[in-house]
Amino acid sequence: MLVGPCRGGLFPGGSATIAHRVRDDQPFGLPSRRAEDVFPCCFDVRARGRLLSQPFATTQRWLPTKQPLTLPVYARLMTDPRIDLRNPVLAAALAFLFPGAGHVYQRRYFKAAIYSVCVLGIYFWGCSLGEAKAVHFRWDESAQDGQSRQRTIGYLAQVGVGLPALPAVVQELRYSAQREAENSDRQRGEVLEQIDADFTGKLNHVTLGHADITGRISGVVRVGDYGFGTEFEGTFVGQNSDGTPLQFNLLGSRSSGSLQLGDRVTGLDNITMSELVLEQQELKFSGDRRRLFVRVVDKAADLGMIEGTIPRPFYNHYLAPLDDESLQYLNGKLGKQYELALVYTWIAGLLNILAVWDALQGPAYGYGDEEPETDADDKASEESSDEGSDTSQPAAAAAGVSS
Repeated sequence: MLVGPCRGGLFPGGSATIAHRVRDDQPFGLPSRRAEDVFPCCFDVRARGRLLSQPFATTQRWLPTKQPLTLPVYARLMTDPRIDLRNPVLAAALAFLFPGAGHVYQRRYFKAAIYSVCVLGIYFWGCSLGEAKAVHFRWDESAQDGQSRQRTIGYLAQVGVGLPALPAVVQELRYSAQREAENSDRQRGEVLEQIDADFTGKLNHVTLGHADITGRISGVVRVGDYGFGTEFEGTFVGQNSDGTPLQFNLLGSRSSGSLQLGDRVTGLDNITMSELVLEQQELKFSGDRRRLFVRVVDKAADLGMIEGTIPRPFYNHYLAPLDDESLQYLNGKLGKQYELALVYTWIAGLLNILAVWDALQGPAYGYGDEEPETDADDKASEESSDEGSDTSQPAAAAAGVSS
């Protein structure tokens, strides 16, 4: 029971003392959930020497406002710990596509920040350790071109991150279609790719000798003779290191060894110079450069050959599959760092799966396992009824004995 004075304006002509009970299960200073729990009994009002005891409903007309009492937001939240999951399926989908997005949709901003920072932080840290090549997807049905069959099981964990890892699936489809187009029987002369790119490399010419050249190559890659293999036909326009303008025709075929062209879609490409150099060069791999070796011709006569690189667009090497040679190069260059990069990206994907489950089902504790609240008056009535039943039993026994 709390007793406090009430002065000014509420009761004209004097002061009043208001007494009310506070529930034992409520924190001190916080109101109960309902207004009748805040003022559960009545007002004891001492005004002008008279004692009035009236129920709350009667004395409510003395209050400054006639609107019903409402609780502050913080009080309602503290008394109702349940979480509004809104649309759990939509929240789970958003949480999968981007870590933390589903919790933002559910207005659980603190958890959204935790999941977003932790999952993406671990994922991109792993990508940086693996030089952006740790995440890729490849699922070979059978071995091709003398290479072993690759199936990146670990990607099934990495894809849990959502959108940052999903492009690897699209790149795998493009990579497989590229290999099938090169190895399957196609109509002779069918164009597989058009090339129009800057070229940097070396020239070995019968009259110009050896020279470093830069310029632009334009041409087409098409199906070769007899409906298999590929060949390239195009032109080069540029200059050598002395500034002498150059222009000649290019022609080569994979089947004859006069054409070496890196894959259009791949994560890494071996761009090491091997044909027009006298000494063995150190291995060089690149994702944004593509190797090209082709003959220089004039009608039917061979005049020499060029070897160098052309650019590979970002969308053709980002999260693209790697061949056996590229994987060996990465493991040899990075060592255990590459393995650690894989582990980090796996952990990030698995953590986001837990976040998706949390967005779908809510927290593991504090939702659905609460005991129902009972009012103080109900508790008191239950206790009084129990006491009454306890006292009635001896009385009934004594009545039976007297009878």
